[in-house]
Amino acid sequence: MGVVVELLESNFCPKCGAVKERVLKVAKELGVEVRMLDPVEDVDRITELGILTSPAVVVGGKIKFAGVVPTEEKIREAILEELP
Repeated sequence: MGVVVELLESNFCPKCGAVKERVLKVAKELGVEVRMLDPVEDVDRITELGILTSPAVVVGGKIKFAGVVPTEEKIREAILEELP
């Protein structure tokens, strides 16, 4: 099974839209799956990961970015370093 990117975003988060757009673009380029984490529906997973803020980008179960808007290049690097 390949690397999965999990993205926590919320409607009230001003940074989330930009992060979502970048993550989806890079994930599509690299052919990896993106799972959206809902702040209400996925509370158990969010707690398990230890995410404290949004937006958050998790790659292969590791928090790579939280509360920031990473560049596409940084997102690409974070995904590539988790690929086998």
